[in-house]
Amino acid sequence: MRVLFALAPLAFAAACAGSGPAVDGITLAGVDKIVDMTATLNFAPNAVTINSGDTVEFRNISTFTHTVSTVADTQIEAQAVKLPNGADPFDSGEIAPGATFTHTFTTPGTYQYFCEPHVGQGMIGTVIVNP
Repeated sequence: MRVLFALAPLAFAAACAGSGPAVDGITLAGVDKIVDMTATLNFAPNAVTINSGDTVEFRNISTFTHTVSTVADTQIEAQAVKLPNGADPFDSGEIAPGATFTHTFTTPGTYQYFCEPHVGQGMIGTVIVNP
C-alpha cells in the first residue's frame, strides 16, 4: 500500500504532462496554418509550407512553457536557426500553456526555428515560404 501512495504523485505528474491545457479551437481570422507545441517537446506538424504573406499560429497545447525563436543566444541555438536572406529574426518570448503566438512570413525561403527551453531535446521546426 505504501508503494501505491509513493507512486501516486509520479502517476499524476505523468498524466498532466501527457495532456495539455484546453485551447479553445478557434482559429483567428487571417491565420493560414497552425503549429502545435506539445508536451512531447515537438512542433506538430514539424514542417509547414505556406505562401509569402501567410500567418502561422503557434499554439501551446502542453503544460510546459515554450517559445518560438530564431534569435540565437547559444551555440546550440545558432545551429538550429536558418533564415532566408533578408528575413528578420523573430522571438515569441515565453508562451504559457494554452497561449498562442502568431507570425506573418513575408520573405520567401526556409525558416528553421527552435523552442529555447527545449532546443537541446530537439524541439526545432521548419516553415517553408513560397513566393
